[in-house]
Parts: sequence; C-alpha cells; structure tokens
Amino acid sequence: MAAGAGSAGLVVLIVEDDPVQRMAAASALGDAGMRVLEAATVEAATSALDAHPDLEVMVADIDLSGEPLTGLTLAKAAAARWPEVSIVLVSGIVEPEPEAMPQGAQFLRKPFEAEALVGAVRELAAARASGRLEPDGSAAA
Repeated sequence: MAAGAGSAGLVVLIVEDDPVQRMAAASALGDAGMRVLEAATVEAATSALDAHPDLEVMVADIDLSGEPLTGLTLAKAAAARWPEVSIVLVSGIVEPEPEAMPQGAQFLRKPFEAEALVGAVRELAAARASGRLEPDGSAAA
C-alpha cells in the first residue's frame, strides 16, 4: 500500500458512467486528500488499473449504462486480477447479495452522503494497511 491508513495520497479509481455523479464522488474524495482517477467505462477502468500499480481502492457503479459488463462483473474481475485493490460498489437500483460481491468489498446505496463514501474508502484502506484484509480481500486470520 502506497499511502498507509490515512487519506493523504491514497489513490482511488472511480468508475461511474454518469459524469455528474463521477464528478461529485471525485470532488468528495479529492477534498479528503485522496488522489482520484476517473473512468466512465469498464475499458477505461481496466486501463487505469493496468497503468496505476499504486491504485488502492476502486469505487465502481454496478449499473454502467451502455456497457456490456456491469460494475459487479468489473469488480469480480478486478478482485481476481488486482487483488491488492479494495472495492466499494455503489448502486441506486440494485443491492447485490453479499455472496455475489468480491470478498471484502463494501456496498453503498445511492444516493449517499460524501462522508459515507470517504468513510468507506478510508475504512478499506485502513483495514488493508493494518493487515485486517489479505491481498485477496478476505479477513486476515
């Protein structure tokens, strides 16, 4: 982990097809001192994950309109390929069953307060930094 348990320097990828919601999330996380990368598509998200080995948390909308894959599919693929990246899934339409989400992922229902998003990202980063989460997202033994 590049930045430790604090927010400063924490690298977060937001995957959101709605530009207004993406900008709001980026603003909230940026205001909390995090470095934010943005993607509107699964392809752009995959490219960002490949290009930024310092990326620590991905926030992905489950409902990516116009995409052949959902944010949940992206999250599962990311968990397998980049197990060091923690995941927050968001949706205003569907709430996945816990067993359908990648291990260790958190879910936020839209609309959510900026503080809830910042808190979820910080919590996952702190858990990973403290060793409470294994690289695959499972709880440490």
